[in-house]
Amino acid sequence: MVAEVLNCLFLKTVEINLLKGTILGKDMGQISHLQFGDNMILFLEPKLDYVRVAKRIFRCFELVSGLKINFHKSCILQIGKRRSLANKTATVFRCKNEILPNSYLGLPLGANPNLKACWDPILAKIEKRLAPWKMRFLSKDGRLALIKTVLSNIPTYFLSVFRIPMGVAKKIKKLQRDFFRGDGIEKRRIHSVD
Repeated sequence: MVAEVLNCLFLKTVEINLLKGTILGKDMGQISHLQFGDNMILFLEPKLDYVRVAKRIFRCFELVSGLKINFHKSCILQIGKRRSLANKTATVFRCKNEILPNSYLGLPLGANPNLKACWDPILAKIEKRLAPWKMRFLSKDGRLALIKTVLSNIPTYFLSVFRIPMGVAKKIKKLQRDFFRGDGIEKRRIHSVD
């Protein structure tokens, strides 16, 4: 896999001390990058020299692989107060300079997962899938299948990282229950017991 070449370039550069990642804690080592498919997040010690080394690694990767890294889709997220370094880093990489909270692969960075606002994108996705026309045109079995196969899986990625607040869990359950029952289609009806 071509992306593994980039991973190896970063690992080797850290190994020979040309690049320093972020120290995780006492006796826990350091982390320089995380890679998922063609997405990467860098954790660098805040020094412009390391930024330039990382830029050279990306350039070497481009030359070896024949691929082009789109830095216009990338961004610098600064943690701490060193705004001038973040600006210089963005200049080196020719990318955007953004602030926290932000997101990476759909997960919020720097946001508080205990707040409902962090879960609003998930709730919006679920509500979007529960369009009123689907209630009208799907049978009860069809609505149940939609809930089990699609709607129950939407928050799974989030839940693999964050613990869901009770209020959000109740809201998701209510959305699913109302959709299953067809609430909003008819004014008066007998509901089955959950």
